Amino acid sequence: MNKGVKQRYDLYINTPATGLMKAAQVVLLESSGHLVQMAFLYTEEYREHQHAFAIDPVQLPLTDKEINLKCAGGMPGILDDYLPDDWGRKVLAKLAYYRDQHVINQHSAIDTLTQLSNSRVGAIQWVIADETPNYEFGCGAEHLLAAEAAAQSVDAPESYSDNVDEMSLLYLANAGSGVGGARPKALLHDGNKTYLAKFNRISTDPYNNAKVELACLQMAKEAGLNVLGGHIRRGVNDRDVLLLDRFDVVMENDLPISRRHLITINALLKDSETQCDKGGVFLYDDISNLVKKFSIDIEADLTQLLRVMLFNRAINNLDDHERNFSLISEGDGYRLSPGYDMVPSLVTGAYPVAGYKYSQWPPKPSEVSTHGKIFGLPKTIVNRVADQVISAVEQWPDWALKNDVSQKDSNNVKQMISL
Repeated sequence: MNKGVKQRYDLYINTPATGLMKAAQVVLLESSGHLVQMAFLYTEEYREHQHAFAIDPVQLPLTDKEINLKCAGGMPGILDDYLPDDWGRKVLAKLAYYRDQHVINQHSAIDTLTQLSNSRVGAIQWVIADETPNYEFGCGAEHLLAAEAAAQSVDAPESYSDNVDEMSLLYLANAGSGVGGARPKALLHDGNKTYLAKFNRISTDPYNNAKVELACLQMAKEAGLNVLGGHIRRGVNDRDVLLLDRFDVVMENDLPISRRHLITINALLKDSETQCDKGGVFLYDDISNLVKKFSIDIEADLTQLLRVMLFNRAINNLDDHERNFSLISEGDGYRLSPGYDMVPSLVTGAYPVAGYKYSQWPPKPSEVSTHGKIFGLPKTIVNRVADQVISAVEQWPDWALKNDVSQKDSNNVKQMISL
């Protein structure tokens, strides 16, 4: 490898099929705070395990050869997925400033990794070479008020966030930097239960996001989508918090024992020459192609993808980007993950991120009969899925009422529904 700042890591995995074991050795090389190369080698112990699988089936095939990935402005998917994005980086920047009087280089993977807690989503954990992994579940429920208050401070405009409490920020850093997206959130455990907590944004949310997202999840399940549930914790600093059940945590006898490995579609679509995100046009067809190549139950996963696409179009979800879709594995092969981050936009005249074929818009559920096969699925399945989505989303006012969504919010969402 070229000269520069170099750091060695051990990559651990902890799935039901593999158990906890060192899966790979990794070396990161940076120049001027930017990643320029990653060297990756699966361990012999992992390769020879009967349930070993490629943790990135596109760029990190299961081999005994060292894999070297050059990075020209991007970073490999297995690292990019592990590092926080918008929200988590804001938390880490605040933490470094208040705790260590240090300004973190947010472009540096090495610098960012040193700041991360052990509370992560998924089965992978990066540790400095020869250190011991420790899988944690975020902050305890007793710290939810402190975490929510700190989240609001971090999320507020800079001039209003100077009063963040250091101890509250430490709670949040332990729980809030292991999840993606731009929305304030944190990982949380309450007894043996594990959750992803999503906080309402005081000034920018167009509706009570906690209530609307939960109503949409229940509606999606009625439409046949593979989604997990959740519940609302009310009165958290006089606000609602959505606690979502985690689908990466594997339970046995009501105890969390291991994790499912996740890799985002964004990671799988990386440019192999630069490790940059795909950029340009993103299509549901891109996801279907990956499903056809890597899923161990192609028809079921394509049917799930069809449901997600039609549901997102029906509720006007314009945030269907590459990081909001993942493949998931317990160590026995990849499947399309349960759906997540499916909420309506109240913006008119804007386009979704993901198109379909040659259109910026996926078809409405009522339009699928004119498309024939979709993702190669027969028309009988396509039409049945469309009917289920229509039947569920038509009942939006009832789902809103069941979840105590205000009449104003319910009406605003209803105006965006397109069946």
